[in-house]
Amino acid sequence: MANNEEKNNGVDINQLPSGPVEEWDPEKKAQALARRKKRRGEKPLGLSITSLMDITTIIMFFLMMSGTSDPLNVTQGLKMQLANSTANVSAADDTITILVDRTHIVLDGKAVVEIDCTIDKGQCTDADFEKLNKCEASPDDEICSKEIRLEVNKQDKEKADPNSLIIEPLRKELDKLVKEQMTENEALGRKFKGVVTLILDRNIPFRLFMEVIYTAGKVGVKGKGGLSQFRFAIVRVGAGA
Repeated sequence: MANNEEKNNGVDINQLPSGPVEEWDPEKKAQALARRKKRRGEKPLGLSITSLMDITTIIMFFLMMSGTSDPLNVTQGLKMQLANSTANVSAADDTITILVDRTHIVLDGKAVVEIDCTIDKGQCTDADFEKLNKCEASPDDEICSKEIRLEVNKQDKEKADPNSLIIEPLRKELDKLVKEQMTENEALGRKFKGVVTLILDRNIPFRLFMEVIYTAGKVGVKGKGGLSQFRFAIVRVGAGA
């Protein structure tokens, strides 16, 4: 019976060499061991890269999030220049970021409202922005004495009223974001802090500044709170732009 089983598995024990296994020819020995593993149902060992790929993906995602999660990690450029200060600032956890540059209001990386920029009633250009960025170093430049207006179009105000302090597209997007964060915090057993980090270009007028704060203050869920704490991004003097 054993003889038949060995033949059925592709091995004829009558053809195996005699003597201890250690003294067999290396090739015969390797073949015999391979057949033995096959009979036992053992699979050849191999390198699986699936787990390694998973770990690599997780590490890359972590590094990407670490580089972008700081709301005060602002890249200044043609359309965004922060004001200077001697104060220290640091990022806060669970904060909603609103950035206001010379062309858009940006909520958590998404542009939600356009800003109209005019200089002496003429539309702002990139060349104008470049000159404005040099006004602190060269205040005598002609453009530095011109009237600069940065405002939200009346169609984006509540009821299309130009005098309204509520910026409707910003309010809607904030309301959606706040409700999502409240739901997430409840699921995790945490309290929603309602912290907003405001990042504004140094040329943003007080009126637009107040409209953004007033709009954010109108967002929330009755009985559960809303956005009540505001932080501001600035550049510390001597820390570089």
